[in-house]
Amino acid sequence: MVGSFREAELAGWTARATSYNQLFVPITGQVIGPIVGVLGSLDGMTVLDVCCGPGHLAAAVAAQGAVVEGIDFAATMVAKARENHPAVLFREADAEALPYENGTFDHVVCAFGMMHLGRPEVAIAEAFRVLRPQGRYVFTQWAMDDDLLRIVTAALAEHSVPVPDLPPAPPPMRFSDPAECRRVLEAAGFADLHDERVEIRWTTERPEAVLDLIQGGAVRVAMILDAQPPERRTRTLDAILASVRARAIGGTVVLRRPAVLASGVKPAIR
Repeated sequence: MVGSFREAELAGWTARATSYNQLFVPITGQVIGPIVGVLGSLDGMTVLDVCCGPGHLAAAVAAQGAVVEGIDFAATMVAKARENHPAVLFREADAEALPYENGTFDHVVCAFGMMHLGRPEVAIAEAFRVLRPQGRYVFTQWAMDDDLLRIVTAALAEHSVPVPDLPPAPPPMRFSDPAECRRVLEAAGFADLHDERVEIRWTTERPEAVLDLIQGGAVRVAMILDAQPPERRTRTLDAILASVRARAIGGTVVLRRPAVLASGVKPAIR
């Protein structure tokens, strides 16, 4: 196993730039409209997309007239973002040590990056620092009642064995609680706090596609599964598939993957 949580996440996302772009964007892309809606008019605004992945949120913000930069710590994700959207600026950088001066951006966004950060408070403080007064910070995280996370968590609990050398990780669902989002944003100095629920659905006619999702875009779970003895891994995957198949209606599987959208505004200087 890789030594630290950050190293494990970096290795995982470095290996998954293409698969994430192919498999997860139809899911995660469903928060783009709500994020843009919270930001309001973007014409002429400067926006930073933290943990930008393959770049689709940054491109959508740019299409609204903003001047956008996207950052990601995985070089392969930055390369994929540049390939997808060559007119947008992307660079390799760390969410916990942003390479920008204080007050550089009008807005900062982060879609589904929070659970992959070892020190989320540091990343939120960095977002606050690089924001101009009255700038808004927006992030999203999977909600507590995400069907896929529930299915996978239940299967792992019943059929897998602990992985002793797995790098320690922060609580993955911490920011699935809107109250915790508000608490952390307020502690960082943000005001005008806002949270909402974004309904997301993933549909497929092939239940086995859920295993592609897990391997192609779920670093921590993939590490746990790969470390299982063969029999345990097979039993865990079979349990996941059985739960997914049970949700099929008329040959189509529908999984609910709701998200929490949280935001706050950096107060004006008085």
